[in-house]
Amino acid sequence: MKSIDINKVKPHLIAIGVFLLLTVIYFLPTLSGSSLSTHDVSQWIGMSKEILDYKAQTGKEALWTNSMFSGMPSYQISVLYPSNWVKYINDFLWLGLPSPANIVFIALLSFYILAITLKADFRIAIALAIAYAFCSFNFVSLVAGHNTKVQAIALMPMVIAGVMMTYRGKWLTGGALTALALSLEIYANHLQITYYLAMAVGLLAVSEFVNAIMNKTIKDFVIASSILGAVAAIAVLPNITNLMATAEYGQYSTRGPSELTEKKASTGLDKDYALGWSYGKMETFTLLMALAFWLLTHSTHNTL
Repeated sequence: MKSIDINKVKPHLIAIGVFLLLTVIYFLPTLSGSSLSTHDVSQWIGMSKEILDYKAQTGKEALWTNSMFSGMPSYQISVLYPSNWVKYINDFLWLGLPSPANIVFIALLSFYILAITLKADFRIAIALAIAYAFCSFNFVSLVAGHNTKVQAIALMPMVIAGVMMTYRGKWLTGGALTALALSLEIYANHLQITYYLAMAVGLLAVSEFVNAIMNKTIKDFVIASSILGAVAAIAVLPNITNLMATAEYGQYSTRGPSELTEKKASTGLDKDYALGWSYGKMETFTLLMALAFWLLTHSTHNTL
């Protein structure tokens, strides 16, 4: 059996230690028993009380609640799927940290994996991970109680890392990482963010396709894409119950039909409402800072 080279593992152990220490220090009040009071979480406590009370009394999941509107399916509020083993992997990666410290820790670890995949020096990777996890948008969202959104954002880099590994010939490692990260991403249950992730991965696939044509490696591209298609199906399967329930409920939701396909006046939410919490047009230029930082660190990689 091949022994582990401790010198190769040591930088990653240091990174995990730094992330854990930083998370513990930053969220020390939470670890001491304090909690973040947020609007959306407070609303959820009220919405889910009847469901949780029923479960405490009977041990069963209630699929309907009278606490919202004139009554509605409870699986969009608080229903657990014990047969979904992704939950146990998710809880393990959180290392027992309370919310939202656990989400920030995963964001740190996730972006570190992406940076290492891009061959950044581990010190630069740590810095990039901190910049990503402690982005102001994440904390504004956490204060509002949008925990599942930030959880989904936190896992995006890990999915992209798995996809990039697969396209770069590490079919087994990349496929396994993609399956794991994507299953966790879907489990976070914020499909809007997952939709944006799918768009990013689609653009990445187009880039890899063009690269394959230029380098005459179409066969490798097809194999990698087939592996990614297979592992995507594997990632979906544990979450299929929740996804199907959401799809069914979406037909009756005020979210209504897609703005992209509706020809007439939409019966769902109008565009201003849907984009009300999105970046402002000028605010989008803050993304250039991340690009500039990456170019700077990438150019100095070989000198460190």
